[in-house]
Amino acid sequence: MKTKIIQGANLLAVGVALALAACGGGGGGGGSGGGTASVPVTPAPVTPVTDANAQVPLAPAPTYLAASGNAAVYTEVNTVRSSIGSGQLTQNAPLDAAALAHWNYINTDDGSLLKSHTETAGVAGFTGVDPTARALAAGYRGVVAESMFGQNLAADAWGSCADAWANSVYHVAVLFSNARDIGMAAGTTKAYPAYGKYTVCVLEVGVATGAAEQLPPEGTVRVYPYAGQTGVPLVFFNHTESPTPLPAFAELGAPISLNFKAKPATTAPAIIISVLNVAPTAGGGALDVRILVNNMASNGPAVTPDSNQDIYTATLVPTARLTASTSYTVTFAGTVNGKAAAKSWSFTTAAN
Repeated sequence: MKTKIIQGANLLAVGVALALAACGGGGGGGGSGGGTASVPVTPAPVTPVTDANAQVPLAPAPTYLAASGNAAVYTEVNTVRSSIGSGQLTQNAPLDAAALAHWNYINTDDGSLLKSHTETAGVAGFTGVDPTARALAAGYRGVVAESMFGQNLAADAWGSCADAWANSVYHVAVLFSNARDIGMAAGTTKAYPAYGKYTVCVLEVGVATGAAEQLPPEGTVRVYPYAGQTGVPLVFFNHTESPTPLPAFAELGAPISLNFKAKPATTAPAIIISVLNVAPTAGGGALDVRILVNNMASNGPAVTPDSNQDIYTATLVPTARLTASTSYTVTFAGTVNGKAAAKSWSFTTAAN
């Protein structure tokens, strides 16, 4: 079985100013010694303060056909996002069109399969050199990021797309992304002699020009696998992800990600890790892991800077497969914006 997941630039590491608007007023009149009656003054209406970065708790129902690959991937992505504390993404027609355009480009009959996120002018189906250009061609202005997954299976397996993005070092950013809009194209490509038919998903997420990214409250630490999650994969085939994290390893245990991006959006969180490890809940020593970080430091465990990750993300990557049907506990302690922070949670692996 041949699989491939492809990652472009960091997913929406954008800083958007927090816009607050409020107005108010009021007044009153008093009588004079001459006996003039007071004139009541009705206070001016007060515009409620709105949080431009508020998360979307429930997106409007999408228009994808119920049995389609688009509907399956959309539902899975938003379901997991809700489980980890991310706001939901709203279907966007121009991003759907951009995703479909790139899906069609992938499916051109030129003997190749996944062509990464770049398109070449002059090749059949070309609509833009990168995701932002393709989104603009479809009528979407803003910051756009793209994820893709392809797997050769006898039957369409749309769940494999979301599962692959989740069980990764870089593509898991789809779950933490502070985007607001989503578009996708999930379909089956033509049959190739060497591989057979491919299930291919192209996903676009974006923040439109003039909109603010959605962010959790300050101090929030979002994690994946999330607390109480079951059926977590045992293995991560790192060479199926592009770029490839830790390429010296043939395979790794399922990655464990912590994302610290939160309000205030205009303040770059200063994150210092003091403790970060994972161990079987029932006892035993901590696993051997590599800790990849983007824009944070450590005064405890050894960490490796990795700017391919989403900003303010730390990822624990076990150097060997996890054990089946086992509960693991992850422990973090450190400081975020100068304040002490700690988090401990558990998840359970799949039976095989």
